Amino acid sequence: MPNWSVIEASFLRQSYPQQLGELAASLARLKSWCQKNASRELIPVLLSENLLYVNLLQQESHINNVELTQLQELLQNWLQDWVTICDKPTEIASLADVAATWSKRVLDMSGLLSKAVM
Repeated sequence: MPNWSVIEASFLRQSYPQQLGELAASLARLKSWCQKNASRELIPVLLSENLLYVNLLQQESHINNVELTQLQELLQNWLQDWVTICDKPTEIASLADVAATWSKRVLDMSGLLSKAVM
């Protein structure tokens, strides 16, 4: 099991745009592992990691970000329903697609790519 306090401390040392970038990368990993038919035990850990990042972003930003709230609810639902989802390949594929969409969305929110271009 991951050391969540170390992960949290590392995440909080980053700037807000970098934190969003980390969340986007974590969502991309979630998508990738879903597509690789990862073990039943790995996906809930990745969901928990993403949920931790969203929760920290919500606490640190002091802004009611509607998009992050939507993502938070989605991750909570996936985690809660994982036992049901994990036996349904079409639902796992859907989870991967939605995670990919959110990864792109969060990366856009971060502004990291637009800064790199300039």
